[in-house]
Amino acid sequence: MTGLATVAPGAHLRAEIAEQPDRWRDLQADEREAIDAAADLIRGTAPELIVFAARGSSDHAAQYGQYLVHNLLRIPAALATPATASAFGVTLTYPRSVMLAVSQSGESPDLLETVRSAQDAGVPVVAFTNNGASTLAGLSDVHVPLAAGPELSVAATKTYTAELLALYLVLSRSQGADWTDLRRTVDATATAGASTIAAMATTSSVLADVLRDEQRILVVGRGYSMSSAKEGALKLMETNAIAASGWSVADATHGPLGQVLAGTPVIVLAASPGGHESVATFSSAAAALGAKLIVIGDEDLDESTEVWSRIPLPELEKFGVPAELFPMIEILPLQQLALELALRRGLNPDQPVGLNKVTRTR
Repeated sequence: MTGLATVAPGAHLRAEIAEQPDRWRDLQADEREAIDAAADLIRGTAPELIVFAARGSSDHAAQYGQYLVHNLLRIPAALATPATASAFGVTLTYPRSVMLAVSQSGESPDLLETVRSAQDAGVPVVAFTNNGASTLAGLSDVHVPLAAGPELSVAATKTYTAELLALYLVLSRSQGADWTDLRRTVDATATAGASTIAAMATTSSVLADVLRDEQRILVVGRGYSMSSAKEGALKLMETNAIAASGWSVADATHGPLGQVLAGTPVIVLAASPGGHESVATFSSAAAALGAKLIVIGDEDLDESTEVWSRIPLPELEKFGVPAELFPMIEILPLQQLALELALRRGLNPDQPVGLNKVTRTR
């Protein structure tokens, strides 16, 4: 027998979704030295501003990081605009700042230009990548490995959740959180994650059968959950070639609600306590327009709101999962749905047409 064995469509993505809880435990156990170095840099700089540089899935992780910075460090956080450096060639003047550059590959050219420009302005850089040999890792003052292992599917799954966790650990340590408590938290989150993945095995298949012919899906969340709403929509769009979009419910109310017609699937991330009232209000408005409302989480909405399907999650607080890490659990059903839906549509979610693992935007 010669040549490589044929890998079934979606086999890589399925395996990478399943291994995430183990990779989370690896990250907190194996990368403490790097995480502490990053936290020390933040504390030593005493920044007035945190700047995030990222693209794609990593940009969604960066938006999550903004909320963490605001709530844990109590200082402003901003998203860099890579075209400022790469397209316009402008070097900004910063207040006392730290840049957190988030990239699974560490090789996107415009991201690298953004980092170099910030360093030219005297800003120290912490890089979060899954490749210690990457250009970004080499440029940074501190590199935090994501410890996710090789990610063979083009659609990012385990690197996205590793980015969320790495940001949480670095920012928590910069505020003095104890490793004993953090280990407990990560273990609880991993246990809840494994339970969610196992429980969704049948649910995602049933839901994919029903949604097989849909051509557009809206995904919404609020606060910490906004990042995974956007990431979940990206996974559906990447793997299924459908018009999926992800929004904060606050923004969705100001326009995207207009794309909801009778029968439009609307997926609502409802677990996060931050902004839950606005999530319930948006859900009611979408249901009134005839949306197929799919709610991830057991939280109550308005009693008059008709929920078409509900995807329950473990009782996260009882597991010991803090609200800051709910997005790591909420994204798991969306990853599994993207996988199963692509297979129903005759697509290979490991190799979406026209996409590459490393996006070389200039």
